[in-house]
Amino acid sequence: MDLATFEARTGLWPHMQFTDVEYEVCGDRVEIYAIDISRQTKSKLFICRVLNEQQAESLTAQFKEWLPKLRLKKRKVAVNLARLNCEKSYPASLNRPAAHSASRQL
Repeated sequence: MDLATFEARTGLWPHMQFTDVEYEVCGDRVEIYAIDISRQTKSKLFICRVLNEQQAESLTAQFKEWLPKLRLKKRKVAVNLARLNCEKSYPASLNRPAAHSASRQL
């Protein structure tokens, strides 16, 4: 799995803050989950299934490296959206005190 696929899968739940990745042996396969611990609950998002624990350990380590990058990217997107919403709420014409005071001086 590549970073874009991992981001797409975890991005389907924008209100969850995935902070860890773990795996569990399930029958003859191993399942990997992204973990969100918030609001006094632990949520697990199924990411993928692999054949053995060695693969699971390798992918889990990779996914754990990606999580901070994805959280940072998600935070930047949220800040930019908030900034855009703020600009829409306050039109540029309201933010011109210098031009307004200059016209009074004439």
